[in-house]
Amino acid sequence: MKETASREELLKTVERQEQVIGKLTQTLETIQNRTRKILTSLPLGLLVLNDQMRIEAANSRIEQIFSYTPRELAGQHIKFLFPEIEAVEADSALKRTPGRVKSLDYIACEIFANDFEEGGEKRIFLHVQDITERQRLEQLRKDFVQMVSHDLRTPLTSINMLLSMLGQDRFGKLDEQGYTAVNRAQSNADYLIKLVSDLLDAEKLESGDLEIEVQATSVKTIIIKVLDATQEAARAQKVAIVTDIADGGFLADEDRLVQVLINLVSNAVKYSEPESSVTVIGKPESGGAEFSVVDQGPGIPANQQEAIFQRYKQLNQPKKLKRRGFGLGLAICKALVEAHKGKIWLQSEEGKGSTFSFAIPNRKV
Repeated sequence: MKETASREELLKTVERQEQVIGKLTQTLETIQNRTRKILTSLPLGLLVLNDQMRIEAANSRIEQIFSYTPRELAGQHIKFLFPEIEAVEADSALKRTPGRVKSLDYIACEIFANDFEEGGEKRIFLHVQDITERQRLEQLRKDFVQMVSHDLRTPLTSINMLLSMLGQDRFGKLDEQGYTAVNRAQSNADYLIKLVSDLLDAEKLESGDLEIEVQATSVKTIIIKVLDATQEAARAQKVAIVTDIADGGFLADEDRLVQVLINLVSNAVKYSEPESSVTVIGKPESGGAEFSVVDQGPGIPANQQEAIFQRYKQLNQPKKLKRRGFGLGLAICKALVEAHKGKIWLQSEEGKGSTFSFAIPNRKV
């Protein structure tokens, strides 16, 4: 009797275990199906690689990109799709590399890898995106900027020189209306020349070609150059430029810092009321230098200050203060300061003016 009871209990236990195993198997299948659905519906191509860099699995997006079925790719080395790659390691950086499709043509790809372990074996997820069209558009943009540089800047400079000569009575005196027209035309030419220069600098930022040439300079040298470039526009606006200089030498790209400060001073003058002042402050700081431009303008609302240094970003301006701009100047200033390993910041309160400051750290040639 005892043996029969024990056998029945054992059978019940086995039956319960089978039910548990059945439920676990069903759950596992559900998870696998859900995972498979997620992976196959990803907008990015996905490859699963083993530690020998051979392809174990691929989603449907990979087939769309390369025209190979997952079965055709199974067991192939990563070089089969990416001839320039021997191996990939998981990191946080996107990499660009040519990919070879089934027709043996090449496309531009961006890849990103992360790893995981399954059953004690290392696997790598390789995310793949076809960026051929994006790269084509980038090249079109670069070609456009080069066209702007060569086909617009040179004639604009010539036009500006001619207007300057007209204003200096090189070709005879003008009446008051003539001088007004020449000054207006010269102002427009100056604006276009600056716009072209900003576009070129923005392109250099995008491509990473913005170079810094470090040399010995001084706080006073930089501010004097800035005053020479901005005093005339300030007088025309009836704005006084005041300086507060503590001279000191440091190492930096002098021309680039002059460019930053001219931009900040020009903006301050542009948004200042007549008969007000703009203060330019410069001082040596810990082997480097710090500059500030203080205006008495309308100030910048707190909810717009975070975006002030973004490219192509223009602030909402009152109608009476509407000023021309392309939203590149401050973004370029930020990039030039950061290229010096420095920082730039803003302090402003609406209705109480603004202070733009930047600091350049001590550095070696």
